[in-house]
Amino acid sequence: MRNHRHSRGRRRRPVNHWRVLPRTALGIFAATVILTRTGAADKLEALVDQWAQNEGLSSALLAMAMPGGTDEALPASAPDTPDEPAPVPDEEENTDADSLPAQIEMAESPPPEVIADLPPADVASVTIDGKDDGYPGSGSIYIQNRSKYDIDIPALLKADDGVQLSGDDVQVLIMHTHGSEAYTPDPFNNYTPTDTDRTTDTNYNVVRVGDEIADILESRGIKTVHSRTLHDSPAYNGSYNRALEDITAYIKKYPSIKVVIDVHRDAMVTQNGTKYKTVAEVNGETTAQLMFVCGTDGGGLVHDSWRKNLSFQMKLQDRLNTEYPGLMRPINIRDERFNQHVTLGSMLLEVGTSGNSLPEALSSARLFANALADELLSR
Repeated sequence: MRNHRHSRGRRRRPVNHWRVLPRTALGIFAATVILTRTGAADKLEALVDQWAQNEGLSSALLAMAMPGGTDEALPASAPDTPDEPAPVPDEEENTDADSLPAQIEMAESPPPEVIADLPPADVASVTIDGKDDGYPGSGSIYIQNRSKYDIDIPALLKADDGVQLSGDDVQVLIMHTHGSEAYTPDPFNNYTPTDTDRTTDTNYNVVRVGDEIADILESRGIKTVHSRTLHDSPAYNGSYNRALEDITAYIKKYPSIKVVIDVHRDAMVTQNGTKYKTVAEVNGETTAQLMFVCGTDGGGLVHDSWRKNLSFQMKLQDRLNTEYPGLMRPINIRDERFNQHVTLGSMLLEVGTSGNSLPEALSSARLFANALADELLSR
């Protein structure tokens, strides 16, 4: 959905790369704090969005280094596939950091040297559904277009995406490029971290979320397999290469697979340690917001079917927005491919952020799984 993680075997970012922006930006941050503490939380997002529009951003709160942890770059010595041209990065560093107000830099946590000096992180809530005029949209669909392409939402909603279930064989693969991504612990879901906001304990990371989705799809009669492999552990670098090998092996074993879901969780953390969790109220329950990240061939890697991917995601987003208003964040469209070239029904799904709790993530996972089942079974 972009985690800047710094442990052994992973890339380290020097502490002095955290930049401070002009005082005007700090003033905006101070104003947002005042609004929050006085209970006027609804003004927080509007204020930041207005600043973002003035600066040419779609939303300061959505400055993503790759949602859910896609900040690593593929090594130049390792081609993505043998028959493709010299590779370009399939994952990118956060390029929006310089454009954000100081203290509202929504990259993941600062390096460990900085974390050690910070007080315990507070958690603030925000709902980002695109309805604040900060995002292009049509009907119930809003997008954050960070690709080089123009996006015609009505045309894509009408287009044939080619995703169709068939037979009684495996139809869906759930997997995790960054499986160790985890959530904010609570008294009932407390884990031993293997890195900041990460754990290899699959009872508490996004693999547990994938279990929930798989169980519901199976209960709805859609045969599903779930790869519980942690491609980001013990080494974060090369996660997408290893994930592609995993996906390819599953499709070779189950050529009937139509949909591949790469489940991540996003992260929004300020320099002072405050986490933002994205939430929606659904049927009186607080649940984590979801977000699709759609890859394209804009970065140079072969991905001829990206528009079909996006068409399928838009139709699913429309169903989710109709059934559960507020659950979906705008679709994030990128130049990077994120291994979505393997099937017409490929998607990267961000389930909440590191600020959300595991129960909030599981709640939204159940809503997603049932909506996906409805969409697939209606075709």
